[in-house]
Order: sequence, then structure tokens, then C-alpha cells
Amino acid sequence: MRQGRIGEFALLRRLRNATQIPHALRRAVLAGIGDDAAVLKTRPGRVLLATTDLLVERVHFDLACTTYRQLGYKAAMANLSDIAAMGGLPRFVLIALALTPRQSPRDVDALYAGVAAACRRAAAAVVGGDTSVSRAGLFVSLTVLGEASPAEVLRRSTARAGDHLYVTGTVGDAQAGLEILLARKAGRRGRGTSARETAYLTGRHQAPTARVREARHLAEGRLASAAIDLSDGLAGDVRHICEESTVGCLIDARRLPLSAALIAHARARRRDPLAYALGGGEDYELLFTVRPGNVPHVERLIRRRLLRATPIGRITPARAGLRIIGADGSVRPLAAKGYEHRLG
Repeated sequence: MRQGRIGEFALLRRLRNATQIPHALRRAVLAGIGDDAAVLKTRPGRVLLATTDLLVERVHFDLACTTYRQLGYKAAMANLSDIAAMGGLPRFVLIALALTPRQSPRDVDALYAGVAAACRRAAAAVVGGDTSVSRAGLFVSLTVLGEASPAEVLRRSTARAGDHLYVTGTVGDAQAGLEILLARKAGRRGRGTSARETAYLTGRHQAPTARVREARHLAEGRLASAAIDLSDGLAGDVRHICEESTVGCLIDARRLPLSAALIAHARARRRDPLAYALGGGEDYELLFTVRPGNVPHVERLIRRRLLRATPIGRITPARAGLRIIGADGSVRPLAAKGYEHRLG
């Protein structure tokens, strides 16, 4: 931070003004920004969910490819998505920044505005954090606290053979968006993708949506048996469920939900769109399993447009391994290489 322009106490005042507590949470926040620690009231019969994420400049993001507001929004959504994947309600957010001399007060305001915008969508409140100085690039760390009924918590370790496998939204878009942003940075123009398709894909990378509402439908109705958010790519994240639950899976590649924008982007680059769908990360969609008896309830939610999800396969016994049905109908092992989080 440019210390000559703004001091620690002035920064504290700015951050407090930028992160007003939502009305619905004011009774739960007994003390927020301004004290040594936040004082938060939890409700009886609920468990606390906690997640944290550290983003490092030139490792996880490049300020040539994203604005400060977009960085704050995406950082918050990534953490809110973790709470959603556990079937919880995000409630409280803490932000820690290590700032370089390059960041101005306006930059910090924009970053916090992005965080605040994401939190408003999830009805969560920023209640504290910390700031420091960095000589090695900008560091952004968010911690999100959520809550859930113990019976509603979704785990990775509770899938069973015979469960149906679903995914929300479309998959692979974020990686395509990252490719477009990196090409722009290098001065290359994309071909074969319209301006509308390009805007959609870059938006999916820079401004993902945590599926909080969808996860609550699944958790409150106890419809999902296991869940994970897609941060490491569908192939990598289904492996996490399978390893934790000691099961296998059979995914039908012909059923994977692909956006028209992704298909156009992949074709223009003579690549298989399935490679994006299986290996691309940071979509932050929900991958979840459903017991056979709950499938009609899930399908009813889909028909009523309360849940945008697609059935993509089944959970199988562990001995069957991880397999995929290709576009030609042949069955082969599923390569589950984890996504490497890159600049964006």
C-alpha cells in the first residue's frame, strides 16, 4: 500500500464502509471490523463450516488479465462455492491482503467491492481480516464461515455404488475463458468465436457463480448423497469423490453439458471440447451423487427449473475403476489429471 497516501486506520475505515453487514445478519454479528476479533453468534442445532483460500499474484492470477474488482469477486465466489458444496449457508467472510507499493487505495476499494458484490449474492457478511505489506506481489486470502444442520452436510466420502451422478450448469467454460484472456495478453486475436461467445467464456472464468441456492435444495431435501465443487476439473474432482468414498464411476461423455460458446471455441482451435469439460478447472459447478430413490425428486426440481443439472453417469463398485463412455460408445479408463490453477 502507498503508505504516504493512506494509513492503516484510514484503510480500516474505508474497508468498514465498503462492507456493510446485511440486515439479515446484523443480530448474528456482535462485533465486526474494528475489534481484535469478530464476535459471531451461531444458531442452536447448527454446525460451523470453515474454508480458506490463498491467491498469489503471478501464480493464481495476473493483473494484466483481470481487474481488481474481478479478482475480489472470483476469490469470494471460490470460497462461497466450497461452503455450498458442503450443503451449507455462507455467513461470514474474513479477508487478508498483503499489498505491494503498486496498489492504490482505489485498487483496494475495487477489490473489496468485488468481494462485497459476491457476498451480497450469497447474503454473507465481511466481518474482519488483516492487511500487510508484500515485496513479492499481491496476496489475497479469504476465509468463509458457513453453517448447516448436521444431517444436511454433504461430504465427498458418502457416495455408494448405484448412485446417479449429476453436474450443474455447463463444464469447461472457465478454461476456454482463460485461454482467451492469455491470448489477448500475448496480443493474439481469437478466431472462430463471436464477441458474444468470447464475453460469455471470459465471464465464466472471471466471474463464476457459487451454486449456493442449488446446493441448498439438495441439502434441505437430503437429495444428494455426496458432493464436490468443480475447481480441479470434472475428471479430477470425480476422482476425489471416488477415492474418498472407495467407489468407481462410469461417466457418459455424450451427456456432458457443453455450452455452445465452448464448442465454438474448441472447434476454432481444432480441439475436442470434451478435453475442456474433463480437464478444465475453476468452473465452480456442483458435482453430486443421488441415491436411486431420490432421482425422481431431483428430476422434478430440474423440470421446475429450481435446479439446472444434468445426469452424466453412475457410481460403480470400486473394482470397476473410473471409466468413461466415449463419443463412439466405447468404454475406456477415465484419465483424471488434476487441473493446474493458472494465471487469470
